[in-house]
Amino acid sequence: MKIAIFSDIHGNLQALEKMIEDIKKQNIDKIICLGDVIGIGPNPKECLEVIMNNEIQMILGNHELYYLYGTKIDYKMEKGEIDHHNWIKEQLNEKYYNYLNKQPLKIEFNDMLFEHFLIDNNTTDFYPFYSLDILKKQELKDNISNSKYNRIFIGHEHNPFETNKLICVGTSGCTKNNETSYIIIDTNNNHFHKKYLNYDREKFIETLKNKQYPDREIISKIFFGIEI
Repeated sequence: MKIAIFSDIHGNLQALEKMIEDIKKQNIDKIICLGDVIGIGPNPKECLEVIMNNEIQMILGNHELYYLYGTKIDYKMEKGEIDHHNWIKEQLNEKYYNYLNKQPLKIEFNDMLFEHFLIDNNTTDFYPFYSLDILKKQELKDNISNSKYNRIFIGHEHNPFETNKLICVGTSGCTKNNETSYIIIDTNNNHFHKKYLNYDREKFIETLKNKQYPDREIISKIFFGIEI
């Protein structure tokens, strides 16, 4: 079986469409999105449509949780971010809410675990993820070493890395060039590799510049390397 996985497309429709176009040529049996389809980029609704229309199994990321449960679940949220997520709510109707409300926080398959980020199973909060700071702590190494899973695939952290059993796929949407990527897992030989693609960045930039939404100038510079 071949599985394609990607994460953190963040409203970058051009990158997502390029990935799906390529995935369909690879004899892929299952596609898994590790969350954060919405937020940051200019096309949250359009990206969700692509996910819904292509039989993609989706895991909820923190940006989907903000949409479902409100930004109050993250006490670190600042005004510009709150305004941004209020704008996202205006873009999405009941159809998208009902779809996201049915999606899981994790998928288990064979000896693999797929999550948006490492989940604190001891919390009852609507925001279940550990802080990114855990990546620097011994606690993470201990938890991963003792895990029953052979591999744990995550997103959330936009810079990809691999350590022990943990594989962070990075972001497929928040790129500062015309490159996007996804991972292909071949369960027959227990091998995985990352595939890189070039997407239509000029069209993405045009869309970003023409769509007015909160925090757009800061977002464009920090996450996409674009000055507006």
